[in-house]
Amino acid sequence: MDAASVISRFAYREYGQNIFVDPPQFDEKSNLYYSNIRSKIPVFIYDDRHAADYKVRVLKIDSLGSVYLNDKLKLVTKLTTFRDKCYENLDDLLKIWRQRIENIVVTSSSDQFAKIDAFTNHFGKIELIIENLIESGEIKNTDLEKGISDRGKIIRYLDLLEGLQLARKVENGYLPGNNLINLQAKCETPKELWTAVLSHVIRERYLSLKKVFGINILEKVISIDNVIYSPEIELKEAVHRRKESIAKGFKHHYQKNINPLHLIRGLKRLEKVGAIRREGSNYFGEEALREEMIRRRENVPPLVISPLVG
Repeated sequence: MDAASVISRFAYREYGQNIFVDPPQFDEKSNLYYSNIRSKIPVFIYDDRHAADYKVRVLKIDSLGSVYLNDKLKLVTKLTTFRDKCYENLDDLLKIWRQRIENIVVTSSSDQFAKIDAFTNHFGKIELIIENLIESGEIKNTDLEKGISDRGKIIRYLDLLEGLQLARKVENGYLPGNNLINLQAKCETPKELWTAVLSHVIRERYLSLKKVFGINILEKVISIDNVIYSPEIELKEAVHRRKESIAKGFKHHYQKNINPLHLIRGLKRLEKVGAIRREGSNYFGEEALREEMIRRRENVPPLVISPLVG
């Protein structure tokens, strides 16, 4: 029996559906045979205009691990990825994939998110900094020591803005950064400039806003937007869905329910700023945004667990 037959028999016993092994390769340095483990996950997409019909797209996962044999065609257990670990890797990679798609949605729709009025009050510290950089041309270190109770938080936001080149640290304080100067030159009104700044911050630092600064006000709306666009990115066309279908998609995607009141409010906010569209009771993505997301999707790297050898 050859290496390919041994590995095929092992894979048939060990792994379930949707998991496959590639033909084995021989690594002369380690004197081992190894086969890559991969998977194809079907993605079922339903459009509420055609409730009885659905379309299927396949998410390819290029590597979940490997199977190893020694030169005697015996399984090398300490290197081989067994079933439980395979499915653990699969779950981790699917989470990575969902986060990548959400990043694409955030990057493409940040201009729209920045126009949602309800969010503005939660970025008061950033607005305070930007207003002073523009009005005074600088923020002095001494300005940060004059009776400011939340100095530490303002310093953290200044560090955030410095990383985005919206502020520039100098010996005596902070000056406008290159990106703020460029945005100021392009924008005609203070409101337009603030929207552009906030869009830049959301686009580049959404995860930091959640994890570091605890700003979660964006999360539900972005999650709803992500649920709407994720199937459209895979299908490369609009997918019309009613509120009930979006709620089901939310639970499937995030493993938790969304309150109907929050869902309706989120959909209204997204529709108002042009992030999504509505026809009758159906919601779907805005064409220009969807096309941008599809282009970004094409540059997403494959999902892999790196092999130990080869």
